[in-house]
Order: sequence, then C-alpha cells, then structure tokens
Amino acid sequence: MQFDWWTFAFQLVNIAVLAWLLARFLFKPVARIIAERKAETDRVLKEAEEAKRVAADAEKAAAAERDRIAAERADLLQKAHEDADAQKQALLEDAKAEAAAVIQKARDAAAHASKEEHERQLQRATDLAIAVAGRLLADLPVDARIAGYPERLAEALSKLGQEERAAILGDGGGLHLVAPRALSDEERVKVDAEIGKMVDHDGPLPVEVDETLLAGLELRSRHGVIRNSLGSDLERMARALGDNERG
Repeated sequence: MQFDWWTFAFQLVNIAVLAWLLARFLFKPVARIIAERKAETDRVLKEAEEAKRVAADAEKAAAAERDRIAAERADLLQKAHEDADAQKQALLEDAKAEAAAVIQKARDAAAHASKEEHERQLQRATDLAIAVAGRLLADLPVDARIAGYPERLAEALSKLGQEERAAILGDGGGLHLVAPRALSDEERVKVDAEIGKMVDHDGPLPVEVDETLLAGLELRSRHGVIRNSLGSDLERMARALGDNERG
C-alpha cells in the first residue's frame, strides 16, 4: 500500500482550518460567554454580599434605635411616675397643712370660750378641716387615695404587740378593711401581698367604704382599729390641740 502525501497534506490543512474555525467561532465565543457569566455571577454575589452587609447594618441600627427609644420611654415613664408621686405627696401635705391651719384658727378663737363651747368649736373645726382636705384632694388621681397606705398598714401591724394584734385580728371579730372608696382588683392584690402573712383570714377581707378617711386604708374589728388615714391624722391633730389648750 502506497502512502499518499498529498492526501495527508490536505487532511492536515483541513484539520488546521477546522481548528481555526472552531477557535474562531466556537471556543472563543464560548470562553467569552463563560467569562461574562462568571463576571456576572461574581457581580451578583458581590451585590448580594453587599446587600446582606447593608441589611445587617440596618438591622443593628434599628435594634440600637429600638433600645434607645425603649430607654428613653423607660426614663420618661420613671420621671412621670416620680413627678406624679411628688405631686400626690405635695397635695397631701398641702391638705394636712390647710386643715391644721383651720384647726389652729378655731383653737385661737375658742381660747376664751367655755369648755363645752370649746369642744363644739374644735369639733366644727375638725369637720371643716376634713371638708377642706377633701376638696383639696378632689383633684388627685383616684389611686393616690390608696397608694402607699397598704405598706403603711403592714408597718403599723408589725409594730403592734402580740396580744394587741391577736385581739384585733382574732377570729369572729368582724375583721375588715376600711377605705375611702372601693378598691380595685390591683389594689386588693397589693393589700393581700402586704398584710396577708400577718392576717390569718379565709379569703379576701371585706371592705367598708368610709369617705371621711379622705385617703388611707384602715383595719377594723369589733375589738379595735388600726388607724392609717388622713382623716384619722386630722382627728389626732384636733385632739392634740384640744389637749394642749386644756393643759
């Protein structure tokens, strides 16, 4: 068999032309497309990473802003609570001072009156003082007439002697609370939390409403009473003035 160099040469040329055509019209476009796709993929991934970073930064900023707003709100609520408490206390002190002035004025006016007239004037002064204090307290929030008094009642209970406490809190003595108005559920819970361990009673204590208390919370039974109100404070002031006058 004879080898044909011309045929071999033509085949080499054909292969070279085919390789050039493939490189020109297939490999280079495909490589360019692959490179473009890779560049596009890299760009999209980079944008996604950037968007993810921006979203994380925004989330951190939003969380920081929420924390700042929550802190500011807590500070404002605390300040408002403190201001409200200060206002309540100031109004209570004003009421006491105004009532004391009324009683003192009556004492001065009755200094030279008879004993009976003196007692009547002091009683009228006490009633007037309670009315004045009631008007001054009319602008107080309703919770101010009870707020703080459950703790004071618990303190007064803890200071009683064992025998006196047992007598007032004894079974069958008609033990009940006295308040200037009906207690809310929240206030009942507060009272039970403060005095529940010291008062052995089946269920919540009955509540009697006595508006002459003005503000406060007292514990009464047939055997005694634990005074803990603005009204009782004014009565003590009047009695003290009367005792000083008689002395």
